Amino acid sequence: MLSSFRYSKFRWLWFSNLAGSAGRWTLILVFSVQLLQMTNSSFWVGLGLFLTQGPAILLAPFSGVLADRVDRRAMNVISCLASAAVTAVFALLTWTHTESLALWMILALLYGISFVAQMTIRATLTPSTVPRERLLNATSLVQVSLQGAQFLGPLLATPILAAGGPALAWAFCSALYVVAAALSVTVGESRGGGEHHDMGAGLLLAYRNLRSHSAAWLAVVVVAIHCMLTMSYQGMLPMFVAMDLQASTETYGALLASIGLGAMVGSLALAQFSARPYRPALFVYSMVISGAALSALGAVTDAGYAIVLGFLVGSSQAMFMSMTLAIIQASVEDKFRGRATSIYQMITLTPMALVGWGMGGLADVSEPRPLMIGCGIAFLVVMAVYVAYSPRLRALFRPEGWALPSPVSSSPVTV
Repeated sequence: MLSSFRYSKFRWLWFSNLAGSAGRWTLILVFSVQLLQMTNSSFWVGLGLFLTQGPAILLAPFSGVLADRVDRRAMNVISCLASAAVTAVFALLTWTHTESLALWMILALLYGISFVAQMTIRATLTPSTVPRERLLNATSLVQVSLQGAQFLGPLLATPILAAGGPALAWAFCSALYVVAAALSVTVGESRGGGEHHDMGAGLLLAYRNLRSHSAAWLAVVVVAIHCMLTMSYQGMLPMFVAMDLQASTETYGALLASIGLGAMVGSLALAQFSARPYRPALFVYSMVISGAALSALGAVTDAGYAIVLGFLVGSSQAMFMSMTLAIIQASVEDKFRGRATSIYQMITLTPMALVGWGMGGLADVSEPRPLMIGCGIAFLVVMAVYVAYSPRLRALFRPEGWALPSPVSSSPVTV
């Protein structure tokens, strides 16, 4: 299960990712609670969370270009320090009781820019720290640090928020990002080999390289559907807890922690059973439970049952994201990996951010419950249709369908 930890660079990267992702989920907890208290509207909560990841629409390809041309380690350090600075400003504004909605939205956008860079860099650093045959194991363990920190962040931040208030919770978030930057320094220099030629042509070549691999492109499509329908609930989750469960902020923190714990356990299970014979069953499990658990979560009225179902939501979603990202990372050349990953993130994060914002607005008109139930069912229906019409997707239901060709360039290219 932990075989990738025998490589020292991977260990440092893993702990850096853990600290940074814990900071991310601490931000989601504190930011969404404060926005709901300021506005009493899921629309503004959804917009705020959209701005924390929405820059992927425009900036992900450019961060991918940089990831292929400059030291990826240095970019990770800089982006973590930028997140630390923005969250420190949030702490100062909260401490001085400055509740300017426009200013908070601007800071959310600045944080989103740094977050997009971190997403790309983290994904491209992982393959350079382990051999290719360990990539699925390493990607699964990275998901333990990224998604599993959704458990650690709220677990630590919720009592800080309850006892010391949001300003102290923001300071804790900023400290986590400083730790992430310091740990990333030890990973060592990592460059993808891209050259300083025309950026537009480089992006086009990366797109063509990604598009030419049927397995990689399939992973992009299915994870876009997955993100849009099963992972767009975050903007309405605070309102769901307050309105449908009629519970407190502490329950919201516990639900986030449960989702994160599920993500951690699901990723560890994938790391343990990452061999090819196990992958079809795990892929089917993660695909089906992602939709079914979300619908069940939306249907419950008891906070205890919601926390249990949140565990299933987290475990299945993290497993699905790990498996699809590993397909892409194993399929493309290292010189294209940053740009291919950024295109993947742009295609997947954009619908999740936009739909999540829209769901937040709809939750003000109706309520979160039917939206969460409907999104889970819609995902299952769409994937059933896709399975019926896609032989390549059905191939992933067999062990031999996970035999991916080595990413070898067939002809010289200008990057």
